Amino acid sequence: MLKRILAHFCALSITVLTNSSIASAETVGLFSDNSVAQIQFSAGDIKSALESKGYTVEMFPLSSLNAKYTKKKVVIALSLNAEVTKLLASEGGTIPSGLGEQAYALRTTRRKQLSYWVLGGDINGAMYGGFQVAENILFEGFSGTWNNQEAPFMLNRGMKLNMPLDKRIPTYVGGWTSNSTKKAIPHVWDITFWKKLIDQQARNRYNVLSVWVHHPFPALVKLPDYPKASLPNIEGFDGFVRELNHEQRVSFWREVMQYAHNRGMKFYFFNWNIYLDYAKDQYPDIAAVRTNATTLDYMYKSMQALIETYPDLDGFGISAGDGMMNETQGFNADSRLKTQWTWDAMGKAVSDYMAKNPSRKFNLIHRGIGSSPEILNEKYSSLKEVKNVTLNYSHKYAQAHMYSTPTPQWTNSIQSCTKLGIKSWVTIRNDDYFYFNWGDPKFVRDYMYGIPDKETVTGMYIGSDGYTPSRTYFYKNEAMNGQLEVERRWYMEMLWGRISYNPQISDDVFKNLLDVRYPAISSDNLFQAWSLASRSLPKVTELIMGKWSLDFHWYPEGCWSDPERGTGFRTIDGFANETTVAKGSNLCDITASAAGKCDGKKSSYEVADEMQADSEKALTLINSIKENGDADLDIAINNVKQMASLGIYYAHKIRGATYKKSGQTDLAREEMAEAYCWWIKYTRLMEETYYGDSFRNHSIMPDWKYADASALKEYTDLGGAGVPGCK
Repeated sequence: MLKRILAHFCALSITVLTNSSIASAETVGLFSDNSVAQIQFSAGDIKSALESKGYTVEMFPLSSLNAKYTKKKVVIALSLNAEVTKLLASEGGTIPSGLGEQAYALRTTRRKQLSYWVLGGDINGAMYGGFQVAENILFEGFSGTWNNQEAPFMLNRGMKLNMPLDKRIPTYVGGWTSNSTKKAIPHVWDITFWKKLIDQQARNRYNVLSVWVHHPFPALVKLPDYPKASLPNIEGFDGFVRELNHEQRVSFWREVMQYAHNRGMKFYFFNWNIYLDYAKDQYPDIAAVRTNATTLDYMYKSMQALIETYPDLDGFGISAGDGMMNETQGFNADSRLKTQWTWDAMGKAVSDYMAKNPSRKFNLIHRGIGSSPEILNEKYSSLKEVKNVTLNYSHKYAQAHMYSTPTPQWTNSIQSCTKLGIKSWVTIRNDDYFYFNWGDPKFVRDYMYGIPDKETVTGMYIGSDGYTPSRTYFYKNEAMNGQLEVERRWYMEMLWGRISYNPQISDDVFKNLLDVRYPAISSDNLFQAWSLASRSLPKVTELIMGKWSLDFHWYPEGCWSDPERGTGFRTIDGFANETTVAKGSNLCDITASAAGKCDGKKSSYEVADEMQADSEKALTLINSIKENGDADLDIAINNVKQMASLGIYYAHKIRGATYKKSGQTDLAREEMAEAYCWWIKYTRLMEETYYGDSFRNHSIMPDWKYADASALKEYTDLGGAGVPGCK
């Protein structure tokens, strides 16, 4: 993201150099350990920020720092570096104490020349402190005073990337109904893709990269006993083939893992069980049967080979489903059998390998699906004796919809893990917004603070199952396509990364970043409009999610569900008759609101009023901003308009459903006339910007007019005539 930000300073730098002889004449010394990749990465950002402000930068190794240097300087070091802290104290700075993992302190001294000091509790903390200094210089130049400390609120802040490695070994789910998944395969094997993603997300304070595949082993390992299970090359769709043999693939993923480490990130693969893609086609004896000895042998050896082949692999994630749910595969509903199988096939392989390699550290994450903390604690009990392995449990924290209530209560397994002394992770699933660049800092803060038993929750990972985020392809402005999805959704990605690192981060940081990215407009207005338009949308999902909790139940960007397992377009009758509030919500559902039985809870009428007020204010603010030929700003403005328009549509639909449930047909009809108009407004805004697309459970095809007739029918079914007269 910083490169994108710095691009806006090219013209500004020329102005500074031309009009400010003081700035152009000044030199700043930058002292850092040039042997540490993480520190050098953030030092590069500081150098770029200084140069954008017209300074000349001298780069020095940290070992050359001494009291004789009298120019302005920036120092990046570890807090345990006695020589640096001694010099800091001699120049009037206070020495920080108690800095732990990933923490840092910033200090400002003025005794000689103005100097900034970054002191990290560890290398990653020093890197994060360097990022912060670079931002501070972008915001204020070399002029502010910064004496503060930060430490991670959430220790592990991860990306959950469902990524197919080949069309023969897909990611969830196996049916190739998602264009994004088909298009991702070439990018998965492009090192520039990974480096750009890792760079941006490191700046956003993410420190875990997890790649999720049904059955990744055929692309990653080669077994002496099952040599044909290794892919001969990489195949995608539309004729894509990349001639990568096993050795080349190993080299590729080792490079990705090493690069992630150089940016302070741990790397994990996750799989689902019992999928045996490609391997079972090569060996008929390998089958998805619990008691199949060949399958167990193959999986055990694959897991050991994975650890052996990739020394920089930090861990692995295991599921006891979804492929273990089918009776024909030899499993019944007993989670003990499923968890026992994961132990026999994979957990024991990790235990045996690590016991023989005590210098290697490894983390095993067992997902909650098909298991429980109690069963995991029983079946994996012997792993506790292997001291260089940690065992964590992963909770499906908000089902498929993170954008609902900020305090979801879909599971009590967090409390169970606390009682058992098991550290755990929360899976935060975004199957809500595939197009929107959502952004409400307040919601993210509330979400972080709402996590129960936080002292035992060691990490989180955020991502989708229904959409594969590689490179953008659905803009109608072709110049915007080809960027990484994390670049396109830079604001949303940044909010979750930065706030999960420190929920107390000021909104001023986000306003300043908007100001740097879009210097010609009011960042205050854009920030507020973005926040308000984003704030309204989770409320509709919170109000109706109780029975529509899974990804195929509900897709709010399209008011849609999987037609095979839902009903397609979610109608007013579905809102009125099929829904209850999300678990963890204190809202009053539509049925109780219609009956006037909310007992002090916020009614659906009040929710609709809040949504409409926030969205209308967002539109007022955003309509005052002009893009002035900036295509990126134009996208941001339209993003706010799109979210706000959808928010108003849902506000009218919620009122209409509540009125209809209460028997007030005339009022319901009026609301659905307004809803129809806002649906047309919303979908035409989307049509101007994006092509429709086909996702795993949902399809906006052939274009954004896909549900016009359904939206109109909601009005005419209530006695409306013709088409409402939209203003």
